[in-house]
Amino acid sequence: MKKLLSLLLVLALCIGMVPAAFADEAAKITVFHYMVEGQKADGLVQIEEAFKAAHPELNVEFENLAYSQGTDFWPQLSTAISAGDNPEIIMGNPGLYTDLIEEGFIKDLTGNETIKALGLTSGDMGDVSYKGKWYAYPVDFKSWGVFYNTKIFEEQGIAVPTTESELLAACEKLQAAGISPWANWFADGAAVDIEMRPIVWTKALANGDNDMFEKLMSGEKKIADYPYFAEGLEVWGRRMGNWARPDATSNKQTDANEVFVSGQAAMLYQGTWNIGSIEMLIKDTDFEYGFFLCPTDDSGEAPVLNVQVDQAFMVNPQADNADLACQFMEFWLTDCMGMWSDFTYQPCITGATTENTPALLLSLLETKASGNTACYGDFTAPFSSAFTAAYRKGLGAWAVYCCTGEETSGVNSIETCIEYMQELFDEEIAQAAL
Repeated sequence: MKKLLSLLLVLALCIGMVPAAFADEAAKITVFHYMVEGQKADGLVQIEEAFKAAHPELNVEFENLAYSQGTDFWPQLSTAISAGDNPEIIMGNPGLYTDLIEEGFIKDLTGNETIKALGLTSGDMGDVSYKGKWYAYPVDFKSWGVFYNTKIFEEQGIAVPTTESELLAACEKLQAAGISPWANWFADGAAVDIEMRPIVWTKALANGDNDMFEKLMSGEKKIADYPYFAEGLEVWGRRMGNWARPDATSNKQTDANEVFVSGQAAMLYQGTWNIGSIEMLIKDTDFEYGFFLCPTDDSGEAPVLNVQVDQAFMVNPQADNADLACQFMEFWLTDCMGMWSDFTYQPCITGATTENTPALLLSLLETKASGNTACYGDFTAPFSSAFTAAYRKGLGAWAVYCCTGEETSGVNSIETCIEYMQELFDEEIAQAAL
């Protein structure tokens, strides 16, 4: 009998301890992201650790799930949500995830005091909005231009070009000296897209065609109705037609980075998101590079800085710790922007700097602050993920033709490229109507 009473007492004590054990269990925030570059992923971890140190009373832990944006991210995210494994934080610009918004998996942040206090432009806010409502916390922004090998430019007596003619003359001079002008990476859809943006975005916005992407997706307008696409193809074609390397259409971003930093090519047309990757590659070397916005005409006027929010994060209201996720994002935006920039070499959307901020980032921040910009968020709607894929497929065919002379889907001229892209768009429009 005594043994039985002792056993019952122990059992009662164990049962009484269960709630306390659960009370001590850490609250988990799962972050679904596509920052596969080491320095960005490391920066995220540092900010998470700073949050935990600042708020030990919350007893929070983080789980970071990283997938390639171009291949695995969306399938993995869809699978997780379908299985009921709702991540608290989802990386991305809301315009690409409208289905998740419509289905209630993205929190409406409209009027959020922390976001409001950032004092951002309408273009910045457009990048994190959908149908006039805010759905993401913006962290930094990106643009694109030309990274160049300063040593090669100096040895060849080439000054930073301020006109398209000067840029093409530099390419001619480099080629004559046996130096590849460009390290291209046209196997990656982002590469062909950013080659067009300085003309397509800049001229469309300057001419008041803010609804261009919206009308193209609805079928109200055709690509041929907007001359910016033909002009973009023409200018881009002049940059690559005469001096493309044999690997131009097979290289991806990492391949082109290696070509550039190894001195095999003098220039790399890239996004500013790539700064950290270049810095990692040239660590402990004497390689030096510069950066300039690509001139697209001979006016001599300063090129317009294209701007798009890069790292942005949405919160899933159906996740267990959605409120805690919001608290973490607001901590990031208010306390850790300088830390983020130092780790990632990205220009913060708030303009935050530290004593370690490199000159290139300071220049980008200064240009953005000047207002000489064309912001993707100033369009009434961005291309959806389906239209982005179709557009890039058409541009990829143009790159193949210009670099190799080979035809893809009948693309052998600006006109046939536009016709092909319109066919792809029409397929998407027809699919949406089903």
